[in-house]
Amino acid sequence: MELIRTVVSRYFQFVTLSHRWGEGEPSLRDIEGRPIYGLDDARSRLQWASSRRTTRPEDIAYSLFGVFNLHLPVLYGDSAENALGRLLAEIISQSGDVSILDWIGEASLFHSCFPAHISSYQMLPSPPSQPNAAESATSQQPTSFKVLRKKCGSLATSLLPQFLRHSQTPSDIAYHISAVRLQTLDSYAPSDVYDFHSLIRAPLPRFINRCLILPCIAHRVKLVQLKRTDPPAPSFTYKIQASGLRPLEIVLPDKLENQTRLQGGLQLVRPWHSKLLGPSAKLDATMDEQLLSTLGRPFNALLLAQLPHNEHRRIASSTLITAQPIDRASILKSKARIFNIV
Repeated sequence: MELIRTVVSRYFQFVTLSHRWGEGEPSLRDIEGRPIYGLDDARSRLQWASSRRTTRPEDIAYSLFGVFNLHLPVLYGDSAENALGRLLAEIISQSGDVSILDWIGEASLFHSCFPAHISSYQMLPSPPSQPNAAESATSQQPTSFKVLRKKCGSLATSLLPQFLRHSQTPSDIAYHISAVRLQTLDSYAPSDVYDFHSLIRAPLPRFINRCLILPCIAHRVKLVQLKRTDPPAPSFTYKIQASGLRPLEIVLPDKLENQTRLQGGLQLVRPWHSKLLGPSAKLDATMDEQLLSTLGRPFNALLLAQLPHNEHRRIASSTLITAQPIDRASILKSKARIFNIV
């Protein structure tokens, strides 16, 4: 069976693939019906094709049209970089699958959020998913949260941060509810900003005129400190402190411009769409707890630099940027906004 897997893998490096994934066939299967590859999302499929070779370089992207059930013009003579860019733009526009943004390497001239080469998907990102302090703390106080939910309905999520600093009994919660209600008339953010309890209403990503319109949970970078450089590589390691996140280090192939660092124009963002919570997401106590758990895990962040006219560009990194929220209070303060990335 191992020989079959090896032969199939080697064979599909060289052929044009026109296979389409049906609803009951999420991946290639061996002769016993078992999956050879786990292709649960768009990025897994791109990783599977990342070492493919074709006679025409642009066919690497064109051969995947059937895999993603897409219909795009085949433009021979166009660069492989542009062909891949058009493919990725269509994938995220049609499906909203932000997993295609998890890559490392050289950024494409087509768009800063896409890689120049499909080989950038070869390494599968796997941030640790073990229980963390935020999840553990959340699971230790179900009683107060459920009481708050019962008395306030959907308002409970926006009120919860006020009860996190100390344990609350049901009578304590009931005492504070009437006073807090008076302070929440303007708690809902503008239409292009989504706080914790409205995250599930954030729109899906779109790609229009070379601009990626991407909902993200944003964390403003407050401190950037150059730790070390490696001229032969070259690589530059920075210590980053961002609002709501634990301190972390990132490795970049290029040195950050001083102007970008000093003017506060950097953001670490978590691409967001409601599909991360499953197809039947709705606002209730169970969904709030699921959202707390999901947002408390480490995630692959994008580093964005601000440009004029309210636009941003992604800064490519040499390694995955794995970030994690500080605690559950910071999670409950999470807000998603719409970024125009070029």
